[in-house]
Amino acid sequence: MVTIKNCLLLILSLMSFFLTQPAWAIDDLGPRKNLFKIDGIDVEGLKKVEKEAILEKVGSRVGMTLDNYLLKRDIEKIYALKYFDSVEAHREKRSGKDFLVFKVLEKPIITQIKFQGNGEIDVDDLRSAVKSKEYAILDINTIQSDVAAIQKQYEEKGFYLAKVNYKIVKKNKENVDLIFDIKEYDKVLVKKVIFLGNKAFADAELKGIMETQEEGLFSFMSGSGNFKEFSFQTDIERIKYFYKTKGYLQVNVGTPDITVSEDKKWVFITLKITEGPQFSINNIYYQGEVLFTESELNDRINLETGDIYSEEVLRQDIQALTEMYQDEGYAFANVLRTLNVVPGENKVDIEFSFEKGKIAHFGRITVKGNTKTRDKVVRRELFIREGMKFSGSSLRKSKEAVNRLGFFEPNSVVFNTVSPKGKDDVLDVEIQVKERNTGQISLGAGYSTATGGFLQASIAQNNFRGLGQNLSFSLSISDIQQTFNLGFTEPYLFDSRWTAGGDIFSTENANAQEFTFKRTGFNLRVGYPIFDFTRLFLTYKYEDTQISRSTDPSLDVNIENGEASSVRVSLISDLRNNAFEPSAGYFLSIATEYTGLGYEKKWWKNEFDARYYKKVWGDLVLRTRLFANSLAKIDPRPIPRSEKFALGGPRNLRGYDILGVGPFQQVTLDGGQTIQINQRGLFSTFATVEFEHPLAREAGLKWVVFADAGHAGGYDDFKLYRDYGFGFRWFSPIGVLRFEFGYPLDDDRNQGSQFHFDIGQLF
Repeated sequence: MVTIKNCLLLILSLMSFFLTQPAWAIDDLGPRKNLFKIDGIDVEGLKKVEKEAILEKVGSRVGMTLDNYLLKRDIEKIYALKYFDSVEAHREKRSGKDFLVFKVLEKPIITQIKFQGNGEIDVDDLRSAVKSKEYAILDINTIQSDVAAIQKQYEEKGFYLAKVNYKIVKKNKENVDLIFDIKEYDKVLVKKVIFLGNKAFADAELKGIMETQEEGLFSFMSGSGNFKEFSFQTDIERIKYFYKTKGYLQVNVGTPDITVSEDKKWVFITLKITEGPQFSINNIYYQGEVLFTESELNDRINLETGDIYSEEVLRQDIQALTEMYQDEGYAFANVLRTLNVVPGENKVDIEFSFEKGKIAHFGRITVKGNTKTRDKVVRRELFIREGMKFSGSSLRKSKEAVNRLGFFEPNSVVFNTVSPKGKDDVLDVEIQVKERNTGQISLGAGYSTATGGFLQASIAQNNFRGLGQNLSFSLSISDIQQTFNLGFTEPYLFDSRWTAGGDIFSTENANAQEFTFKRTGFNLRVGYPIFDFTRLFLTYKYEDTQISRSTDPSLDVNIENGEASSVRVSLISDLRNNAFEPSAGYFLSIATEYTGLGYEKKWWKNEFDARYYKKVWGDLVLRTRLFANSLAKIDPRPIPRSEKFALGGPRNLRGYDILGVGPFQQVTLDGGQTIQINQRGLFSTFATVEFEHPLAREAGLKWVVFADAGHAGGYDDFKLYRDYGFGFRWFSPIGVLRFEFGYPLDDDRNQGSQFHFDIGQLF
């Protein structure tokens, strides 16, 4: 084998020059020159890479005439494989024939990846962040991206000053070790955020928008105060967007001044804001393929002439207008907006332009990611059907309904639409979900002067057998109370729209000082939807009550003992965005219950329950509830005291003991002791307002502040009891653990402040 005459080009230095030139700089090679006719092609220097992998990439073929342009492109293609440190091309004579021979030097193999200096982040977490792998070919570009990924990981943890470098240690000619050398330094905390130039909004309001927060009392728990570059850049965009929602179209946030203290522990941030004028809306125009009248379009949007301009409201209006077109079947409708500033005035014209596209229909609907939940559980919540004309609002409501099930992780439900090949008027819908743990184990323990120590436990499966069924078991044991309940609900009986279920229960209650009663029974219920998200329920209940202990001479045991049979009609409307961790929407229940079907006990009971949830700002959630119930006599026989109402405790008025609110009366017990006893009333109502916000998002920890108010007794002796307090909630694997401190405002019985520990959302 002889290498003579024309050694063609290409040593590594020349190819490095080629590879740094843009593809269009082909003139750098000069005029096209034919080199020789290719009689054969070979590759030398391969040890790990297959020869065929090279030959498939190059454009040169046997029988072709090689020129300088083709040769350059082939060498670039071989380099692009990232397997080689150098590539040379030679013309060799073999048995009188001209061979094109590529001579390559392979990159080494990474035999081991090591991390040095990491104390705050585990090796496993670092390995998952890098793309370089052991026994893979060394690639410098990949290593450099790995360095950036590790650096970002440290910044997200608050180690803003962390430095990451790499070393390549040669083991032999073919193998190397890759070592990432990390210097972590200490976490850098944000000491102060300063705004300059802001006149329309106070510093505190702008800081409330930002994820980057100043170091505070709970920083060690929540991670607030950590400086994270990516989050901070997002904060700048948040501030701009906030200003634009308030009409400041020309707001500008200058390059931030970030100063690190000499001891490298603190960061001081200065943001200069140029607000510009506040703009209002002058006129609103519609053009393009307009399908609706101007009044119909104006009715659908929220912005009006004279309003302060808002980028957020405009975004919602574009979505609403797009949905109008989509509800007519125009799945690909596009709504463009143009803003035109009125010269010399702080006003802006808004121009909506419509492109309707073509009418489409829904194609195949598939569900993915559900390893436990059956497809039909998702499908029966949908407002769309295969073959029906496309509808944007139906698609949106379908997504909301699937989210509302509570079987999937928040924000994990995604509806993807794609046209199958050759059918651009059909949209297949792929529903991607990520299942959450729908089983709940709840444990609660506490102590109060009214009940002493208590222990509560419950097990619930809200997606039993993956069919959306609810199976629950609860047990409560204490010195004064023992309860048991086993319940089952089938939301779609025999795959129909009917709901059916029932409970078996037993309660032995001694939380009243003067008597103890035991109640056993069962209930059966059916329901049917009468509107979207609204169901009508009919429930039959049987229960037997027996007094097992009584020390109050005024208590008529004959009235308390006996069987009761009742029928209850309830209307429930549930538009919460999530059944188990709601942050938006409402829940409304109205019920009436008649007791007296075939037994001596008779009364009429009415109940009202309204709950409202809203994200006030960011992740701050407002939660409110108004509850009221009443009893009415329909027979001369008195209503049993055990059926009447009292308040106090962790589930309503948290600043008071259990049974601490109601009409008290001084009674002399059988033993001669004179005490105040809650006689309970025929009417009770309470209202609750809470603000809930993440404290440590990754740990599932939230803080809450609350205020409660309520009354229990009669209509004519109405007295409002109020309390306030704060607490912490941990969304743990076994349920929501609630630690709450309540302080009464109307403590006429000197009960003092209360601490409650319970599990499960209050409402």
